[in-house]
Parts: sequence; C-alpha cells; structure tokens
Amino acid sequence: MKTLNLFILLVLIGAQNTFTQAQKIKQEKLTQFQLQSSDLIQAPGEVISTSAFHSNVYWFPVEVPCTVLTGLVANRIYPDPYSGMNNMLIPDASDEFNKTYNLEQYSHLPNLPNPWKKPYWYRSSFKVPATDKGRHF
Repeated sequence: MKTLNLFILLVLIGAQNTFTQAQKIKQEKLTQFQLQSSDLIQAPGEVISTSAFHSNVYWFPVEVPCTVLTGLVANRIYPDPYSGMNNMLIPDASDEFNKTYNLEQYSHLPNLPNPWKKPYWYRSSFKVPATDKGRHF
C-alpha cells in the first residue's frame, strides 16, 4: 500500500508540473505571409528573417496554410488548375514533361524553365509586446 500511495503522489506532482508549464507557453497564430522564389531572392535566410530585410523584388501575399502553387494561383500568376485544361498552362516539376508539352514557356520566373527547381521562401513579421520580452513563441 505504501508503494501505491507514493506512486499516486508522484503522478499528481508530475501532472501539476505539466499544467504549470503549459500555462507559461503563449501561442500566436500567424496566417499572413509573403512568398517568393529563392531564385529571385539572393539573400540568405539569416538576413531574410530579420526585421531589417528589405527586398526590391515583389513578394506575393499568401494566407497559410498553402502550397507554393496555391499561393501563386491565388495571386493570379497561374490559372486554377482544376478548371478545364488550365493545368496545361502550369509548368510541371518534371523537366521532361515540360519539354514534351512545351510547358516551359509558362514559367513565371525569368530564364528559369522549371519554376519548381529551387525552394521558395515564406516570410512574415509580427510585433512582440514589451511584456513578452525574452519569452519563446
């Protein structure tokens, strides 16, 4: 019986610590982002992720969660691929497929026949209240 009581006490203490830690975590839902190809943005992530970063290249506004293609369709770079034969106006990830069906001509990136070869950046900014200085988000 003493062992069982001690075990229950340890479980209760552990549960209390779990609830205490959960109360210290603050979460903010970020949905408004900007999207751009790393082919057009030459700065490294360490620079892009700072508030001082400014780009001469237009970044597409997107609402996450979204894929790159969904974001580009929302910005009318590509037509809705689910309507008619619009999917044949959007380059494929396969270079061979693009060449076979001449889809390279539809790449939105200058001098890059396959716009999916290089990764894309998603970027957002937000303000942290002074009362939350030093906290993790």
